[in-house]
Amino acid sequence: MKKFFKLLLILSLFLGLNCSTSQAEVPQNVQFIYINGSNSNNEGAKEAYVKGFHALHKQIKNVFESDEFISKHLLNGEPYSINENEDILFWGFMSKQELDVIKNNLEEAKKYSPIFAQSVRDILAHCMHDAIWIQREVNMQKIVNQLHKDVMKAYEKGDKVVLFGHSAGSFVTIDYMRHKLKGVNADFFTGKKENKYTCVDAFLQSGMGFKLATDRLIKNPDEKQFQDAYKNLDKYTELACTPDDTVIGVVNFGSPFSLFYSSQISRTNDANAAYQLYFLKYIQENNIFFITANFADDPIGFPVSRNISKADIEMEFNTTLDNNGQGFIYNYSKVKSGGIFATAHFGYWKHAKKFAKTVRDAYKKGYNNFYSVY
Repeated sequence: MKKFFKLLLILSLFLGLNCSTSQAEVPQNVQFIYINGSNSNNEGAKEAYVKGFHALHKQIKNVFESDEFISKHLLNGEPYSINENEDILFWGFMSKQELDVIKNNLEEAKKYSPIFAQSVRDILAHCMHDAIWIQREVNMQKIVNQLHKDVMKAYEKGDKVVLFGHSAGSFVTIDYMRHKLKGVNADFFTGKKENKYTCVDAFLQSGMGFKLATDRLIKNPDEKQFQDAYKNLDKYTELACTPDDTVIGVVNFGSPFSLFYSSQISRTNDANAAYQLYFLKYIQENNIFFITANFADDPIGFPVSRNISKADIEMEFNTTLDNNGQGFIYNYSKVKSGGIFATAHFGYWKHAKKFAKTVRDAYKKGYNNFYSVY
């Protein structure tokens, strides 16, 4: 009998240990993906970005895992672990061929051009070419599609994703969000009340409509084509869009977005106001943080005049946002790099610890500003 009770005790302890182990929360893995900005489009530039992003990743990973406020809000308090190895999308080689043509033209100009004028041309060519090249829709789509492959690779492993865009790389993160996240309510075009959400790429690829040069979405005027496309919208949404709850945040830095895309952030432009609202609602209701953090002395990083709050959006669009949503948008460009202004644009990884703390502060200030928590 004693042997029986001893065996029963051992079995109970084993089952209890096994049960408690199975009930322990497994941390959610989070993958950080870094996207480069304008560069010299060669192996040296790629190596510099890879080295810089690696140094930056270690510091930001530490901040995101150790800060109590971020831990509380990032995944609604659920435990998470940021992957040790960062993912880097370097798109510099995509524009190399066109930049090489410009370099050859500059070499020819040396024969007759004054030295100062030639120096200015050289600086403009290297600094501005990629930023202009990437704004062409056909070029941007190549990069967005490559980024989507990287995001879906993380999704298939069960990871969440945070995107980091440096300089012109911030154009990529923004276009990715606008094209791949399901912020388009098909009801706006169908007149139905089905709350069928899709992304811009699915809307375009299905044939439901078109995007004008003004960035406005319009319905396909051929009603039969439109209805046929609408029937297949679920299929295109699955193929073209990012699954919900995959991308949980964006950090743009050294970003000149407000300079190059001022028409898209203006409240008086002719873009589709309904789409702007759906996009903002998607970010807020799906708990996505959208931060722009520029060093104050970075001459390429352009700030915005004011940060919007949940109340601002509700008043501007005459709507009500989800009280359970924790997503927010914020621009924080008040911290100096600590170096000279001429090196500030590429100083984010040189001053990685300071920038990581800047991102941490931007997260806290952004959340509190958006939800008026003071």
